[in-house]
Amino acid sequence: MDILVESAKGYQGARRTGVSFSPISIEGPIDTDRAGLQGPNPKMTLSPNFTRAWKNVRRALLASSIAGAALLACPTASWAQEKLTIGSTAPALDIQHWISNGQGKFKPVTKFENGKVYVVEFWATWCGPCVSSMPHLVKLQKEFADKGVQIVSVSDEDTDTINEFLSQEFSGEDEAAEGDTKKEKATAKTYRELTSSYCLTTDPDASTHESYMKAANQNGIPCAFIVGKDQKIEWIGHPMEMDPVLTQVVEGKWDRAAYLAEFQEKEKLEELFGKIGSSMRRGKTQQAIELIDEALASSKNEEVITQLRLTKLQILLQDKESADKLPAVLTETYDAYAGRPEVINMVTWTIYELADAGEFKDKKLIKQARVAAQKAAENASADMKPGILDTVAHLQFVEGDTAGAIKTQELAISLVKADAKEEYQAFLDELKAALKEKR
Repeated sequence: MDILVESAKGYQGARRTGVSFSPISIEGPIDTDRAGLQGPNPKMTLSPNFTRAWKNVRRALLASSIAGAALLACPTASWAQEKLTIGSTAPALDIQHWISNGQGKFKPVTKFENGKVYVVEFWATWCGPCVSSMPHLVKLQKEFADKGVQIVSVSDEDTDTINEFLSQEFSGEDEAAEGDTKKEKATAKTYRELTSSYCLTTDPDASTHESYMKAANQNGIPCAFIVGKDQKIEWIGHPMEMDPVLTQVVEGKWDRAAYLAEFQEKEKLEELFGKIGSSMRRGKTQQAIELIDEALASSKNEEVITQLRLTKLQILLQDKESADKLPAVLTETYDAYAGRPEVINMVTWTIYELADAGEFKDKKLIKQARVAAQKAAENASADMKPGILDTVAHLQFVEGDTAGAIKTQELAISLVKADAKEEYQAFLDELKAALKEKR
């Protein structure tokens, strides 16, 4: 199945951490850990909102592309049953095997009780992010156990597979629950010990998966559903992101109606990305751009607008036939996000990577990127400034101004924290060696 995946060309993975951005391609197998958008120079701190925004885009590109392809193959598939969404009554649980029960604290759940809150989370032994989320689920169950919260994790694998996994050594570290002391936070030796504090289950006939995941059009795991005190679905998302929501639901402060509107906006965005992915797969780049422009004209959500603008830029950077449109879109982007240095840094670092790989040779646009990055550095916070200066130095280097790049990188090193200096120094050494060769 052809779906949107990232292009590896020019991507310097060893130098990047956190959220990132690069042109998308439409060929090759999916890599669920790296597919999607790539991006900013790693030597800077990103805001949680910005990080979350780009996680959402990545998920939208993956999930909606998969769902879109499936829909083309079977147009009635998504309407086979009533859709499960925010505010829907949570389906009753019919789980075959309850493997752990919170060390006797919890009973198997079939009907949700009034006044209690439940987390129904879907996982699998083969899913790395699911396994990585386990210590966090342990932490949450400990914190909320006395507040009427029960976490139920559901796999659809056979019990032999689950038990084999649970017997494996747990090499990570538990997360401390609120109020725990170091002595209370003893590290589990196996995954069975780790997950013993909440309800770990498996349902090989996949009926629970059908009732929740398929009914809600959720295509990826881990995925958590928070069921509120009135048995309604309050929230759907990644279990690592549900802490503040769970707190508000328990305290009766959660605004379900407001989140429903937000959730529906997200679904529209995923549908849009599915159409964009379909257009790109069929080689209709102009159609994809028109879809984005239509959405930009109607959207009032700033986060969505940012996602759309940068996705459009992503497509233009890839499509040589649209090269004439790129200067105007870059100028618009730099102007629109003059007060968002993290966005400017992401875009200008992408320009550097393409230029360094020989895939971007427009000297005017490279200079424009460098100037934009310099301005962004002036407006950046102390945490962001060194990373953006590093981007400026890289752009100066591809422009041929090695001496200027050295000065900029030296400034970046003078501002960066001690534990990050080594990586900055490595590039400075490269610059000095290059300058020496020129002479």
